[in-house]
Amino acid sequence: MNVEDYIIKTREYFHETPELSFKEYKTADKIEEELRNMGLTPKRTTETGVIADIKGNGNKTVAIRADIDALPVTEENKVNYVSQTKGVMHACGHDTHMAMLLGAAKMLIAEKENLKGNIRLIFQPAEELPPGGAVDMIKNGALDNVDYIIGQHIWGLFPAGKVAIYYKEMMANADEFDIKIHGRGGHGSAPQDSIDAVYITAHLIEMLNTIVSREIDPQEPAVITTGTVNAGYRYNIIAAHAELTGTVRTFSTDVQEKIIKRIKNILEGLKSIYGIEYEYEYKKGYPVLINNEKVSRIIEDAAEKIVGKDNIMHPKPNMGGEDFAYYLQKIPGAYYFLGGMNKDKGFDSPNHSPTFDVDESALYTGSKILKEVAMEILDRE
Repeated sequence: MNVEDYIIKTREYFHETPELSFKEYKTADKIEEELRNMGLTPKRTTETGVIADIKGNGNKTVAIRADIDALPVTEENKVNYVSQTKGVMHACGHDTHMAMLLGAAKMLIAEKENLKGNIRLIFQPAEELPPGGAVDMIKNGALDNVDYIIGQHIWGLFPAGKVAIYYKEMMANADEFDIKIHGRGGHGSAPQDSIDAVYITAHLIEMLNTIVSREIDPQEPAVITTGTVNAGYRYNIIAAHAELTGTVRTFSTDVQEKIIKRIKNILEGLKSIYGIEYEYEYKKGYPVLINNEKVSRIIEDAAEKIVGKDNIMHPKPNMGGEDFAYYLQKIPGAYYFLGGMNKDKGFDSPNHSPTFDVDESALYTGSKILKEVAMEILDRE
């Protein structure tokens, strides 16, 4: 079986057998089996995190990371490799990440005599579920003696074969908030005797939306999204309680802290005006992902050799979050997107969609880029 067929077959296996964050036991077993078949010696750094080294001819080490977890999504695709696990799906493309890294490993092993250093393969659990898997992988030695790290993410809204390069900021701080409003319930016919949690929550949502539009510099990226609202018992009962959750995305720590304080100030104002009580929890999630420009330019040069200059993109930073950011806080490295969309073949759903899928012709390209980038970093260092 040639490498391209191997990548596709392996990807389809992972797609059929997805596992949720921190529960990727069969996935990790399969990764270890494949690595052993290549003559490598994999080891677990966490329950489901796997690393393996390819020894070359030098002291420098480049790590390549792939995440391995799936999402709690019910797949709606009609393909022969559809998820066999009800309610779980590789809706973000981590199945392709594992397959492309395994494919790159085969290519790098074939080039072992020409490697001017070492390669560490990192298969990381739980990217999708904060606090994520990266922190424990790092704590347990995944980056020990590693000099550089790279990562590649398939992206469903970029055309297959395109590569998106980011020199500095790429992905945002990804935070979460949970707010509970406590009013006083009552009969729907007598609002004067109650404190309406639904009414006050509606005000709160409107006021949250004005923080970005009226209090943050328009040149500073920021997003506040209310994702869930739960309140009420019946059509003729004034709700005593309401809960809303949401996310805040920023690139600047100053903007992040301002938003945290302004949400608190708004809640204090509503308390003063309406007499409510409230609970407010703000959870800082993955930090902003900031690439090392030198490494990003090496990725660009290497990718250009494979896909051509016309297929290199430089989009604006993405407001999504990624725990690859933790690796970049420790050592130089960079992350980039590989396009997977092909509208003519029906692959045009965004990541995290129940119909997400990618043009598999992009995967061999992705493996070649990973291999070329790793070798180029070692050659230049």
